[in-house]
Amino acid sequence: MMFSKSLASILLNTLIFFFSGCGSSTTNNNIKEADISKKLSLNDSIPIPSKIENILSDSSKVFYIDNSSLLIDTQVNDQKKIKLNGDVFFNIEGGNLPLYIFTSLMEIQVLTPSAFRVTAYDEDQGQSIETLKGTIRVSKAYPSPFPDPDTLRENNLYMINKSIDLSEKENLDDNKLSVWWNKLKIK
Repeated sequence: MMFSKSLASILLNTLIFFFSGCGSSTTNNNIKEADISKKLSLNDSIPIPSKIENILSDSSKVFYIDNSSLLIDTQVNDQKKIKLNGDVFFNIEGGNLPLYIFTSLMEIQVLTPSAFRVTAYDEDQGQSIETLKGTIRVSKAYPSPFPDPDTLRENNLYMINKSIDLSEKENLDDNKLSVWWNKLKIK
């Protein structure tokens, strides 16, 4: 039993070491090993973020759940626009709202301070948003005979599938994301 705990600790430290060197950026705030090991374990269903970045001038942050996730940002008419390909968690404290996030299937408009996860890989026909707080308007980023946007609020799940041109909003009925976020919050 002692060997298993040591092996798990070594594996966790190796993962933290590996991920702490990925994706250098002037706004990159890699998670400290002590903070992670206190808050998350290898048994959690949502992975430990590989890095954290500031994305606005306030304390808003993006948590990279998948280290291959890409965010490309730009300014258009004084509005920040972000293109996402991957799996990330956004904690938007305020700043210049609305904030616009685009994926290959969705146009996301963050209207109020919000906390939410976006899983959106360009190569996938399905993508999703899980919200913990805030108000978010989401619409299809491709031509559709059903173009009406949806408004997401606390504990909503939005799923979209382009191959069958279906989008659906429902209540988020599991608390995995909420548990993960509450463990991860670095004060």
